[in-house]
Amino acid sequence: MRLLVLRSLTAGLLVAVLVHSVVWCFDAQRPVMQPINALLLIAAAICGIPADRVTAAAEGRRQALRAMAHDLARSSILLGEARDLAARPKPGQIYPRLRLAALDAAVFMNALHKHRDQDILQRALDVQNMAFELNRRLEITEVRLCTAENIQRTEIDYLAASAVSPDGPFARTAAALTGLREAVDAALRPRAWWSRSATSGPA
Repeated sequence: MRLLVLRSLTAGLLVAVLVHSVVWCFDAQRPVMQPINALLLIAAAICGIPADRVTAAAEGRRQALRAMAHDLARSSILLGEARDLAARPKPGQIYPRLRLAALDAAVFMNALHKHRDQDILQRALDVQNMAFELNRRLEITEVRLCTAENIQRTEIDYLAASAVSPDGPFARTAAALTGLREAVDAALRPRAWWSRSATSGPA
């Protein structure tokens, strides 16, 4: 809504400058015409500066959300591959890791709006924590499978059970990724201009 107001005000002032310039051509003898024209130009420039800043912030937010969506889709595939491998563990097995570079950048570089995207930011932090914990579990599992000479069958069975458990780390991480992906997709959908009055952040 703020961007719409700034753009409308800037456009209105520029139109006023154009109209005033035309009038000035037919009434060039009046000394007051020049300062009025200059004031209108200055006002249009002042309104245009924050409009450009808001536009740049909105574009940066959209790019961050698109990068997050790509990252989350890739991470979901990697999670599925790791889960399939964990369901059939064997010595020497290597697991793919979740990579969330765009997610980390969006959270720590303030690319998102702290009020408008509060739900996304909270979900992103939850996904970060879960991904870190899952990657740590996978690393420990790799070490056990690759270095332990006589790994117990109970350990292998436990890993396989955790991979398919509805309350296991794979299932929880998958649910968190899905929830964040849905929130990001919803934020990327274009909104009607009248619905933007509910928020004051960049469009």
